[in-house]
Amino acid sequence: MNTQKFFNQSGNNDNAFSKINITNLVDIALTLVVILLMISPFIEQGFSVKLPKSGPSKMALEKSIILTITKNNEVFIVNKPVNLFDLKNILEKEAETNPNSGVVIKGEKNISYQDLINVLNIVKDSHIKKVGLATDINKNNE
Repeated sequence: MNTQKFFNQSGNNDNAFSKINITNLVDIALTLVVILLMISPFIEQGFSVKLPKSGPSKMALEKSIILTITKNNEVFIVNKPVNLFDLKNILEKEAETNPNSGVVIKGEKNISYQDLINVLNIVKDSHIKKVGLATDINKNNE
C-alpha cells in the first residue's frame, strides 16, 4: 500500500482521522459503564426511608358507604350482609344517584389480600371515585 496517499512529502497528516487516539475515550466509556452497572441495583430497589404514619382522613363519612369485610370473607354494608354480585348493583345505583358518594372499606386485620382486591375491583367497576381504607390509629402495633 502506498503511504503517500495518507501523508504528503513533509510528513503532515492530510487525513484527520488517521491520528486520533481513541484509547482514552474507550477507557472513559468503559469506566462509565462499570459505574452504571454498579449503581443500577440501588436505583431499582430504592433506599430505606421513614414513611409517614396514617392519620384520620378528610373524607366525609356522612356521604360514604361503609363496607366491612370479615375474616370469613363476608361483606357487610353498614350491618347488612351482602354478596359480591349484589354489592356491585348497590354501588352502581349509589353512583348513579349520588356521583360524589364514596366508599370506606373496613377490613379485618387478618383478611387475605385477594379478598380486599376483589372488593376494590367491584368498587372500581361500579364507578365510585372516592375510596378509603379504614385503619386503626392506635400507636401500638398490635
